[in-house]
Amino acid sequence: MKHFTIAYTDQNNNCFEICEYAEKSDDAIKNAINDVPILKNNHNYIFRCTNESDLDWLANRENFSKKEWDMDSLSKEGRFILKEIRNHLNHILNWANVSIKK
Repeated sequence: MKHFTIAYTDQNNNCFEICEYAEKSDDAIKNAINDVPILKNNHNYIFRCTNESDLDWLANRENFSKKEWDMDSLSKEGRFILKEIRNHLNHILNWANVSIKK
């Protein structure tokens, strides 16, 4: 079984994550829907399912192995990576904020 992290929002757009063990991502999502009451009513709140940590995912991007870069592709990739890092940091901060409130 693999470890998956499923990210979702609630009706107030607060971000949360739940970890599930499953063979495939579809099964992990189904498990999350069964485990989180809000997802039973609206599974459209799920926006990400991954079986790697966020930093591993960024490090293992196939595009990083390219030997030749043109300036446009490098800039696009850099903006994409920065956007992904910003999104992941926002999720972590939202999670920390919700955890502290509880």
